[in-house]
Amino acid sequence: MAAAQTVFIQPAYVDTLARHGGLGAEQAGYVLSWEMTAFAATTIAMAFLAQRLAWKRAIWLALLVIALGNVLSTFAAGSPILIAVRLLVGAASGVIVPLAFAIVGRLDNPERAFGLMIGGLLIYAGIFLGVMPWLTSAAGVAGLMGGMLFTCCLAMLTMRWLPDDRGFEPFTAQRKFKWPAAGHRLALVGMLIFFTHMTAFWSFASVIAQANKVSEGAVALALASSQFAGIAGTALPAAMGERLSLLRALGLAILACIAAAAILLVRTDATTFMVAVLLFHFGWNLGHSYLLALFARLDPTSNLIVMATAMQKAGIAAGPAIAALIFGAKGSGGVLIASLVLGLCAIAALMPAAKARDVARQ
Repeated sequence: MAAAQTVFIQPAYVDTLARHGGLGAEQAGYVLSWEMTAFAATTIAMAFLAQRLAWKRAIWLALLVIALGNVLSTFAAGSPILIAVRLLVGAASGVIVPLAFAIVGRLDNPERAFGLMIGGLLIYAGIFLGVMPWLTSAAGVAGLMGGMLFTCCLAMLTMRWLPDDRGFEPFTAQRKFKWPAAGHRLALVGMLIFFTHMTAFWSFASVIAQANKVSEGAVALALASSQFAGIAGTALPAAMGERLSLLRALGLAILACIAAAAILLVRTDATTFMVAVLLFHFGWNLGHSYLLALFARLDPTSNLIVMATAMQKAGIAAGPAIAALIFGAKGSGGVLIASLVLGLCAIAALMPAAKARDVARQ
């Protein structure tokens, strides 16, 4: 959460910088965009660098950079220096996330572990967003950055439970980057398409609803309720673990997301929008947990899961851009159709690896 918290609290982040940091909404959006760009770039670079690093020391250093960046951001708010500071924070975050996924992926039951991890992140993010209005009203930008600094401190306190660098077996044997096998490359493409599909839909969900005369109150209620569906999506892998086959879990997850777009393509009102976003968040978080577990099981050296994290970030960056391009040309219907097509392509790319893994397990 210390590394990914900006992703989870984007609305509060932009609003606080715009209202309390001397920036307009447009400039605050640019600050967030630069931070996310650095985040994605470092995550992609980690696909090639992760096995050359001492993991625990890298995480420690990255946490220190994030903590220092949050302190400096309090004093740099409203100045051009803020972008440079947030670039450093984003880059450090991109170091931690793939390593965290790789470490969790080495546990005995990665399906359950990732379900618990992502569920915990969603709950913590919900609490964070709940207290954020009080923090920002009391201290402005300092309240926002202080909350983020508190999360970093919590992360540092948990570092004592991580093994030393030599404990990450087979750490010493994996100093060089290795290209994935052909079947694994198709699964990585599936990871990219899945998150492109996700963010293409999600980034324009509110716009689509409001374009179809759904009230702002109904949209806000649906988006808030969807967080509970997301937690339910992580509860299934946390409870079932590997007892639920990867093929069935990923099929259910992606079909739920496809169904969300299909429902709104047929009819968009307050009720159908609520149903759609509930299905979508359930499928997104169920799929996310089992996808990470799939890559963890396909490659015990963790090289593949780091590359999968890079594909995830590339998809998160590509989805909104594709949706914006299509929305400008074809409107909301075009975005929903594109999301449907991307979802079907994700199923086609991911199912062979999931099936092969289930067969190998049996």
